Amino acid sequence: MSVIASGPTKNDLITALVQKELKFSAILAGLVTDVSAFAVKGNQSISFPKLSSFTVGNRALGTAGSESVITATKEKMDLDQSAYLAWIIDPKDAIQSTIEWEMETVKRASSAHGRYVDEKLINVLETYGTPVGVAGNITKAIVLEMRKILKTNQADLNQCVLLVSAEQEANLLNIDEFTHADVYGAGAPLATGVVGRIYGVPCIVHSGLPAGSFYMFEKTGIAIGFQANPAYDEGPALEYGAGAKKRVLDQLFGVMALQVESGVSKLIVKHGV
Repeated sequence: MSVIASGPTKNDLITALVQKELKFSAILAGLVTDVSAFAVKGNQSISFPKLSSFTVGNRALGTAGSESVITATKEKMDLDQSAYLAWIIDPKDAIQSTIEWEMETVKRASSAHGRYVDEKLINVLETYGTPVGVAGNITKAIVLEMRKILKTNQADLNQCVLLVSAEQEANLLNIDEFTHADVYGAGAPLATGVVGRIYGVPCIVHSGLPAGSFYMFEKTGIAIGFQANPAYDEGPALEYGAGAKKRVLDQLFGVMALQVESGVSKLIVKHGV
């Protein structure tokens, strides 16, 4: 007797769509340090070692050198973001709509989850960012000051990003040193959403940022860890009629600022306050 191989189920196809839409809508998740590998089952938080630096000395000829001591403390990230979204598929909507109603609701639910992830990361930027000395719209001088702060704190500028709100985009475009991404040609290795660079730092305009805000940060200044990847499920919702369904999309993760001293991260700089 021949065995017919089973193809992907409806849930498999919807889960694939969810992953695709989330990747598209969650702009910031790929710009920070992903520690999901440590968010194993049974843990409610993740601990990170924070190491001090060695000090090199000048050993005199014929004398013993001094030992350098490195110390370690721990930083803890709680896995406390249980993102949940439920919605109803009313059979009348599916019948009377000219669009693929069910799939469109999945896309919008996934986009909402992506925005939720970005919102939590933006909260970290605003809460733990070191403010530049001058408040106001973004300028060349402020960008240089942000770079200076990060370089002073040993940030790797190759892993830094300038993130600006939609209201600040015009001010960014008015800086002569800003270079549009299209001059790099097709296929240039630019991150999704990058509209250009200034002094080598990629610039991204994000509509979810607070009005007038902007941030420059290094990838290792923020961590995100997914303990449960986005999961989709559905069940009957007969109170809404025959064929009605309740759909649920949820995920479990945590976010935190890293390299925090005196209430701010050394690797996150924000607009003046």
